[in-house]
Amino acid sequence: MEIELKKIEERGDAKNPNNIEVGHVERGEIRSKPTVGERFWVGVKGWKTSTVQEIIDERTFKTCNSVYRWRIVG
Repeated sequence: MEIELKKIEERGDAKNPNNIEVGHVERGEIRSKPTVGERFWVGVKGWKTSTVQEIIDERTFKTCNSVYRWRIVG
């Protein structure tokens, strides 16, 4: 499944603040949906988030540093 992942918010308590700009987008294939306790991998280059801390809803999740939203594109 191909998705587009967008950073929508920087957490106020980010462990590594300002490392990725709000609005940053990654696009690529994924093998699984975000899972608490794991990094979320996007694309064959292996771009990844920090560890997922919370699933907010079906398409939105929090990591140690950010809040992301994803959508299926292909």
